[in-house]
Amino acid sequence: MSSASDNLQYRAVAPDDEQFAFNAALAYNLPLNEAQRGQQPLSSEARRGLYHNGRLVTQCVIHPLRVARGGGGTIPAGGIGAVATPPEARRRGYAARLLREMCDELRAQGTPLCILSAFRESFYRRYGWATFYEARRFSGAPALFAAFRAQRAGAWVRRDDNESAVAELDAIYRGALRGRFGPLERTTTWWQTRVLRSGDGSPRWVYVWRDAAGHGRSYAIVSVEHGGQGCVLQCQEAVALDPQARAQIFAFFSAFEDQCVDVVFNAPADAPVQALMPDPLQCTMMPGLMLRIVDVALALEAHAFPRDVAGRLTLRTTDDWLDHNNGVFALDVEGGGVRVKRLDAGTDADMRCDVRTLAQIFSRYLRPRTAAAFGLLDAHSRPALAIIERMFAGLAPYASDRF
Repeated sequence: MSSASDNLQYRAVAPDDEQFAFNAALAYNLPLNEAQRGQQPLSSEARRGLYHNGRLVTQCVIHPLRVARGGGGTIPAGGIGAVATPPEARRRGYAARLLREMCDELRAQGTPLCILSAFRESFYRRYGWATFYEARRFSGAPALFAAFRAQRAGAWVRRDDNESAVAELDAIYRGALRGRFGPLERTTTWWQTRVLRSGDGSPRWVYVWRDAAGHGRSYAIVSVEHGGQGCVLQCQEAVALDPQARAQIFAFFSAFEDQCVDVVFNAPADAPVQALMPDPLQCTMMPGLMLRIVDVALALEAHAFPRDVAGRLTLRTTDDWLDHNNGVFALDVEGGGVRVKRLDAGTDADMRCDVRTLAQIFSRYLRPRTAAAFGLLDAHSRPALAIIERMFAGLAPYASDRF
């Protein structure tokens, strides 16, 4: 795989190209050995670079991911990480060229979506990416969770990162986040290298709560870190299948009262955490990953919709970066799916939006009626607006992975 023009070549980065780790270390302020270690699990086919006259001028990693649709099943997505440009090559358009080549590659593979964690959202917005979920970050003293001790039951069991532990964690993860767009389908290797270990490779503490019958129903992945006022319990991920299992997580947090001054954890934007607490926690809203629709027609046809929604609407999409996404599309919705047909460019459409707004509607981050009310979706047909509103009904999107 390679493409070349005007002395620029986009291709896979060879395993012996040491500049890849040097660029990553400088861009992300990492020790060189940590950057080198972070590249070891990657195949050479996962690493992409843009070369100018044979010199690596910008780079990234493409993770072949599958993202939960929120209605059962997954959609293939390219997960872009480790974008890095050495300082002497910055502000020359190389990163934009890399992203464009990467989008073309994904589309050729039939991958309709691309997601990434942005160093600055405005940079990627200009190329069609949009934030597709928000997380609430809660923090509070362990004593604020003391009331949940009365609901203690079952037992907490510490697990390591073997395949048996991963299987138990994954069953809880998939069950608890069912119905949401965004959670990644995790392989055993992904669990072991990206969830259960920190960026420097050190293991996190992993605890599973099992009920009296021995069934795992919630888990917490935590680390104790030193803060300015004392130790902080940082919860990488806390997931529960039901209210009782969730109460056990809060009781678990309270066990750190004599060790930590604060507990920090994230939750989906629509999780009513404050309604469960005797006293409110501190809460901030954190922007999540960004989503790019690489191919509008492929993405819509790969999605899942409520089976009771049926009808037809027409949508004009605009994309100032990927021209194939510009056009009018007819959407025939039936039986949980949609058939998409491109119409003549002069066809009057029921509604119109740009690819960024569509990505946020697609993920259920933005309700279509809300988008119309704020001028992000230009809707000319109330029946069509009612159909698309029902198509993208559901829980708020969420993901807790970074790459």
